Amino acid sequence: MYKTTSTLAKVFVVTFLAMATFITTQRTAKADEVQFTGNTDGCFNCASPPNMAALQSDTLLNLTYTNAQFNNTTVNGFLAFGGNPTMPGIQNVDNFGSFSLASTTQTYNGNAFTLRLTFVVPAGITGGQSQLYNATVTGSVNSLGNGGAMIDFNNTPMPFTFTNATTTGSFTLQLNDVAINPGQTASLDAVITSATQRQAGQVPEPASLLLLGSGMVGLGATLRRKYRKSA
Repeated sequence: MYKTTSTLAKVFVVTFLAMATFITTQRTAKADEVQFTGNTDGCFNCASPPNMAALQSDTLLNLTYTNAQFNNTTVNGFLAFGGNPTMPGIQNVDNFGSFSLASTTQTYNGNAFTLRLTFVVPAGITGGQSQLYNATVTGSVNSLGNGGAMIDFNNTPMPFTFTNATTTGSFTLQLNDVAINPGQTASLDAVITSATQRQAGQVPEPASLLLLGSGMVGLGATLRRKYRKSA
C-alpha cells in the first residue's frame, strides 16, 4: 500500500507541475506586446481624406498639415506616437502628422480638420482598418506674428479590438490636441495604452485556471479511489 501511495503521489506532483507550466505559458502569451504600423492622412473642411501611405498634405489659409507613417511596438502595453514634426514637403515618422503655421494675418475660427488613421498591423481591427477623427480649428494670427491656432480633437480614450489568423487582442487609443504658434511646426501626437494580444486559439487565463482546477479535482478523486482499493 505504501508503494502504491508513493507512486500516486509522484503522479500527482508531476501532473501539477505540468499544469502549472501550462498556466504560466498562458499568462506570458496574454502579455505579448503589440506592433503597430500604418499611416495617417488629413484634410481641412472635407468629408473624407485620401488613404495613402505616400506623402500627402493639405493647406487651410496659412496652416498646413503633412501626413505620417508609423511603425513601432508597445512596451508594457504602452506606445507613444510623438515623433519630431517635419516641415511641409517631408513626411513625418512615428507621429500622426504635423501642422505648420505661417506668421501671416489670418483667422481660423469656424473651420474643421479630419484625420484618417489607417492601421496595417495589427490586422482584423473591429470596425475596419481605417478610421476618421474630426477636430475643430480655432485661432488667429495678427500682423505682428502674434496669436496662434489650435486643432481640437475629442480626447476621450477609444477602445479597439482585433482578431486575425494568428492573434487576438485589444488596445486603447487617445488623440492629443495641437496648439501651434505662428512660424512654428508642431506634431499631432497620440498614445496607445492597455495593448495586449495572445495567439489565436490559446486558452485565456481564466479558462486556464478553471482547467487546472478541474484537473486537480479529477486527479484527487482518482487518487482516493485507488487508495481505497489498495487499503
